[in-house]
Parts: sequence; C-alpha cells; structure tokens
Amino acid sequence: MDVVERSRRATASLRRYLAPLEFTDWSAVRVTAELTRQVVNWGVKHGWRVRREVPSIAGLPGAHPDRPGYLDVVCQRLDGPPIAIEIDRTDKQWSSRKLLCEADAAAIPLWVHWNDAKTWIVPDPIGVVRVPTTSRRVAGRLLYSRAADEHPRRTPTTPPVPPVPPAEETVAPPPEGPARPRARCSAVTTKGQPCLIDPRPSGLCHVHDPAVQCGAINRRGRRCTRGLHSRAK
Repeated sequence: MDVVERSRRATASLRRYLAPLEFTDWSAVRVTAELTRQVVNWGVKHGWRVRREVPSIAGLPGAHPDRPGYLDVVCQRLDGPPIAIEIDRTDKQWSSRKLLCEADAAAIPLWVHWNDAKTWIVPDPIGVVRVPTTSRRVAGRLLYSRAADEHPRRTPTTPPVPPVPPAEETVAPPPEGPARPRARCSAVTTKGQPCLIDPRPSGLCHVHDPAVQCGAINRRGRRCTRGLHSRAK
C-alpha cells in the first residue's frame, strides 16, 4: 500500500472520530488543546504508541539553528509507517512543507486544520482533516464554537426501526441525580478569573502546571512559565 492510500485511510478514520466534537465559546488555546487530546485518544484507541511534541522524523531544523523542528503528534505503529500530525488554526504553509518532508521520510502526513475553512489545495500525500468553527468577539476576546449542525452527521447503515407502542402504561423511572461538574484547572488567570482549561492529573492545566513549563531563568531573573509545547518548531 503506497503513502497516498495510507494517508487517505488515516484521514477518513480521524475525520470520523472528530466529527461529533462540539463546543461553545472556547478560546483558541482551549480548542487546540482539545483537538490535540482527541487526536491522541484516536491513536491510543488504535493501540499505537502516541507522543506529543516529537522531533521531526525527517530531521528538519526548528526556528533556532540549535533546535530541531517538532511535530505536534506522532503515532508509532507496528503494522505500518508512523503517522505525523500537525494541528493548526490558520493556513501555515510551513506546516504543509514540513509534512511533505515527513512523507519523504516514509511517514504518513496528516494535517488537522480548524477555524479556517478555505478551499486551498494541499498536495498529496498530505491528508487534511478540516474542523470548521464559527467565532465571535466577547469582551474583546475571540471565542470559537462548533455546533451540532456544523459537522456532518454519520449516515446510518440500516433504516431506523419504528418504535413499538407500549402494551400498557409504564411508570417513568425516577430522575437521575445532578450531573457531576466537569473538572477544571484549579489555578486562576492573570486577571483573577478561574481557569477554564481541562486539568492534567496534577489538577492544573498545561498552561499553569510547573511540570510542563520551561522552568529556565530568563534575563530578568525570573522563572520562565512558558509551556514545553510552545517551543519553536
């Protein structure tokens, strides 16, 4: 099976997996983080070894001469070549060129592209998984949403079976208890507002957790709190 056919199959599989994703008024950081989490879960469900922020398989340099380029997600497989995945909100042509180099290095290139629904042409064998969203500005912040009618519904393979009317009156089950609130990061933002990003096992999100921050001392003598995911690619 050639790289183009493998890319098409992987693209169709990931597109189906991301199709039910819905959210309302999320920041760009939160949308990218959730898409990354969903992509990782997709690879794990296939039994692959999944890693984030992996040095370029093709050995591409990053923005700094002394640092390698990085891929957002890489799925290592025993039954085929690795899958190199980039996740972007805008049309980053560098991502396209990077994925073409990864394909030359025998990797399957996938590009998860959200928000921008342009119909620009991406060359084979790059597989594009588009995740269209809408946006609106709230209190000076640009927030993104993805409603149920903004992604394709899965077509049932068999016609629906009409419901059978009950033979006798049935008693409705008692209502369930209140839904358990969704876990959020325990930190607060610089504006003093609760952080809405999903937490890591530590209880803090990837922005506030010291375990995934740079930690280096900058020129002002302060500890760098930038996340490891923000390294130059």
